[in-house]
Amino acid sequence: MMTGHGPFAVAQQRNASTNGQDAPPGRGAPRGRRAPWLRVAAAAAVAAAGAWAWWANWGPAVKPSMEMTARVQAGGAIPVLLADVTRGAISGTVTYTGSVAAFNEEDIYPRVTGRIVEMFVYPGDAVRAGQTVARLDDVELSWRLREAEAMLRSATANRAQMEADLLAARHNIAQMERELAMVEAELSYAQAVAVRAERLIASGSISRQEYENDATLARAQAAKRDAARAKVDQAQAMEVAARRKLEVGDAMLAQGEANLRAASVVHGYVTIAAPSAGWVVKRLIAPGVLVQPGMAILKTAQIDRVRLQANVGERDLPAIKVGTLVRVWRSHDGSENAVNARVTSVAPFADAGSRTTVVEAIVPNAERQFLPGQYLAMEFTTGSRNNVLTVPRAAVARLGGRATVWVVTDGAAAPRDVLLGLENADRVEVASGLAPSDRVVARGHENLYVGARVTPVAPAAADTPAATRPAAPVPMLAPAREIPHATH
Repeated sequence: MMTGHGPFAVAQQRNASTNGQDAPPGRGAPRGRRAPWLRVAAAAAVAAAGAWAWWANWGPAVKPSMEMTARVQAGGAIPVLLADVTRGAISGTVTYTGSVAAFNEEDIYPRVTGRIVEMFVYPGDAVRAGQTVARLDDVELSWRLREAEAMLRSATANRAQMEADLLAARHNIAQMERELAMVEAELSYAQAVAVRAERLIASGSISRQEYENDATLARAQAAKRDAARAKVDQAQAMEVAARRKLEVGDAMLAQGEANLRAASVVHGYVTIAAPSAGWVVKRLIAPGVLVQPGMAILKTAQIDRVRLQANVGERDLPAIKVGTLVRVWRSHDGSENAVNARVTSVAPFADAGSRTTVVEAIVPNAERQFLPGQYLAMEFTTGSRNNVLTVPRAAVARLGGRATVWVVTDGAAAPRDVLLGLENADRVEVASGLAPSDRVVARGHENLYVGARVTPVAPAAADTPAATRPAAPVPMLAPAREIPHATH
């Protein structure tokens, strides 16, 4: 008998062992010793195949209908949900996840150095413009205020003295002018007497001595006049000096008043007030801390109006402008509670990392419907058209820049490339590639392949998980044939 090294040789060795014969010598003996391991491996393979076949056909109902891994028996029709291509109007929309931001956020700072002794507000409190929110220790600033007050009193007294000196200088000028007038009058009389004496001496009516006396008196009166004029000039100079001193006093008084006002204003900084109305968001400093100018102690936000912001991709940005309608709803409310708003600004730049641009809508928020930090759904209207072909959004399969719709003709499905236009959450405009008479697969195209036979089902049946629908029995060792699905 011929022996070999293949499976037949193994079978011959197994039969020989069964009949009680010894294994032939040579290379056949080792293969005879490995026979039990082969039997174990074969049994494990059979069990694995049976388990796989049972799971694929009668396993737990956890796989949704129309999923990518569904398997259909060879020659069976694939259940799908069909929809007609309709003609009508469509409004294009695009939805982004947005967030709520306060209309304005503001940090409250101290303007002077000091220790915080009181803080009157807590997070969540409403504040008015000018309302006191904190107070600093004012010991040092009070001392500076009192010093400024004392300096002002000194400057006021100095100015009063300088004003009195000016009045005295002016009175002295008046007195000197009166004396000058008297001297000038006496000089005029003396000069007239001297002229008369000169005429009389020429005629010999008076003596030479009398003439000399009258002339000397006239000269003395002229000297007194010159002295009086000098005194007037001196008094006027003193008046100018007193007036200038008074001007210096005025300046010192003004400086003292300015110092007092500054000290009063700075002393008022110990009371920290809210610059505008809003709500306290956070306390950044606790009482007792020594703060410096520019160190934020409170954060407030204005939420009577809020900013609804979304990062819009560059593909959708050209269709969104200021004034574009946007429907907004909170994630836990649902779109039935949407609020209509208008885009108020589109940022003139894009984020370098995400290639998105911030689009914003400012809306009233008197009832606190939106809270800063909340997530939103923002549905922007990108346009509208009338009398166009549309299909359900779920009927379109996309891969990269390619869009495909499965069209059913005589019970067989075939993919067809289409050019899309406007789209919203429910329907998509088909600019080219379909005819009004076409019927398309609205759900279930994930399992289709070219030429696949399909059977239409009702929407409720299409939503039923595949595992809950009865399936034809499949032999345990013959797993169902996996139907290839088209790439889309």
